[in-house]
Amino acid sequence: MKKRFSLAMVLVLAASMALSACSGNNGGGNNQGGQNEKKAGQSADPAKKVEVRLTTWAGADEAKELQQILDELNEKSTAYTIVQDSNPAEYDTRLITQLTGDSGPDLFWISAQRAAQFSAEGAMLDITDRLKESSHPAANIEDYYEASLQPFTHDGKIYGLPWLQQPVMLYANKALFDEAGVGYPDETWTWEQFTDAATKLTKDKNGKHPGEEEFDDKSVAQWGFTLNGWPPSTMFIWQNGGEVLTEDGKSPIDSPEATAALNFYSELVKGPLTPSQQIVRDRGFDKMFRDGQVAMFMGGAADDLDSTVENVQAFMVPAGPTGIHATFGDVLGMGINAKTKNADAAFAALVDLSDAIHHWKIMPPRVSLADLATLQELHPKKSHSLEAIIASMEYARPYRYSEKYPEWDNIFWTQLMDPIINAGTAPEKLIPEVKPLLEKAMQ
Repeated sequence: MKKRFSLAMVLVLAASMALSACSGNNGGGNNQGGQNEKKAGQSADPAKKVEVRLTTWAGADEAKELQQILDELNEKSTAYTIVQDSNPAEYDTRLITQLTGDSGPDLFWISAQRAAQFSAEGAMLDITDRLKESSHPAANIEDYYEASLQPFTHDGKIYGLPWLQQPVMLYANKALFDEAGVGYPDETWTWEQFTDAATKLTKDKNGKHPGEEEFDDKSVAQWGFTLNGWPPSTMFIWQNGGEVLTEDGKSPIDSPEATAALNFYSELVKGPLTPSQQIVRDRGFDKMFRDGQVAMFMGGAADDLDSTVENVQAFMVPAGPTGIHATFGDVLGMGINAKTKNADAAFAALVDLSDAIHHWKIMPPRVSLADLATLQELHPKKSHSLEAIIASMEYARPYRYSEKYPEWDNIFWTQLMDPIINAGTAPEKLIPEVKPLLEKAMQ
């Protein structure tokens, strides 16, 4: 599923809710953790298995697939029975309310942003020692991509496990590329090759391209690209060697690198290589790509565009002008309620279920599973995109989440990106006003 820019998105759970519905093929994986844990608190008597309550944001279809996995785990485990409670409606608010009380779930799905907050606030159980003592494959933290563990790590302790790290990919309609005589994207693409291709793939009703005499930007029939706050501008700043938030709480959005990237993003928004925001709202962000009105689209690796739309393939996003590869990597995972009365059983369920989801969702956050043959077997419908997805994992980065990040993020989107995207305000005018607000939010 694709992300869209809106105030609701940034004020609630952007990463979590936008990507939560990503589906995968039925998975299994290594599910014997409940039997192998040293601290499983398990009993050979099935009647004494501990009930572990799991809260997720899964919708109806995803919850149904998840239940199949849970049924298999529950049947094999002598330590626990996982009971699913899935509902995407107001998930964030509902979870916070549950964890505030004493009757919250034992185990819960969580976004990277909330994981960073909850870890710092003590709402999630410290599982550092349990991971060290476990021989379960999903407990081997050395096997995880470093970026995927960042949101679950606080003061050197680990408070949860990621079950997905989804890099942003460039989806291309190869039929439109062939028609325009444009070569497909590859790892050598920079912004220059990207904009050149987007220009050749943009045409008006008379077949004229931007820059050609008599091109009519009021009657564009096909655009080279589309964006509306998604993909995130931060990704382009990284690609240009800049940063939006440093470890010490600074927001160097006024650096030459960041300013140039924001200008590049702003120019894309203005068109004519992309549709206006009004057209995007009227016709639908992803629907335009599915209908062939847009040739290139950036979406998460779990998007089904390359398996449900003919001649579509996912490629690495372009590098910056100097060849810096970077893409946003959305991280989702699970944590254990710090107030759980069943910590041992909950941990056994955590590692078992994490491993099962690693074999269900794409892209698993473990290096050992980033194997082309393995992923082709697990996700045959996306086989033609998997090499690019695997390569993108090396460059995928989450935001620099922290306890204070939500306030910072709100300012970044409402005071900087919204005016750029929806009002056409020049980045240079906004940057001096927004930078001190961002840094104050981190104090």
